[in-house]
Amino acid sequence: MSDSVAASPIHARDLAARIDALPASAGLWRFIILLSLGGFFELYDLFQTGYISTGLIADGIFHTGAQGVFGVSDQAAFASATFLGLFVGASLLSPYADRFGRRATFMFALIWYGAFSLLLAFQQQAEWVIFLRFLVGVGLGIELVTIDTYLTEWVPAHLRTRAFAFAFFVQFLSVPAVALMSWWLVPQTIWGLSGWRYVVIAGALASLVIWLVRKGLPESPRWLVQQRRYAQAGR
Repeated sequence: MSDSVAASPIHARDLAARIDALPASAGLWRFIILLSLGGFFELYDLFQTGYISTGLIADGIFHTGAQGVFGVSDQAAFASATFLGLFVGASLLSPYADRFGRRATFMFALIWYGAFSLLLAFQQQAEWVIFLRFLVGVGLGIELVTIDTYLTEWVPAHLRTRAFAFAFFVQFLSVPAVALMSWWLVPQTIWGLSGWRYVVIAGALASLVIWLVRKGLPESPRWLVQQRRYAQAGR
């Protein structure tokens, strides 16, 4: 028993060295690209906040000024709910990734915010839109923190700066993408649905597709070592 405990820290150091010695292979870059694409749709969901509000006002769901749900503009409440959810998710709930694992946590967060985004797209009342947006924000907050941790723990040190630079490049392409989607769709009504709903549905369905694609991703080996699950970490 004492021999195995004594050997564990050495095994942990060896595992970290093995990860840091990984070459910049096609497989590793495929892994980075997959995480980056997921981040693209996370920021797409986040930055749509301001763009779809005009569609919600045009539909009569949102009201301006004191006529809003909380005595303020519904657009302001919508944005506030988003960032309150981000705060709760990132600050209060993302630490659960240390307990349940990086992969399990970001997979849960991804299906969480994707499902609630899809529900939001079919709401007719401001109260439900704002409440569901808060829940979407919670999932986004958990996802954004956990994915960065996961990427840090998987990518070797010599590649980490390039990996993060590429990931952020891909993620922030979502800003002009959602702006163009909103510019094109929000003023329109297609098949009886207002355009803002399509902007939300696109992000929600994309997040669910990413969830399916990510199912094959392994757990972080560094987290497995922290949990003393050395056999799993070494596979």
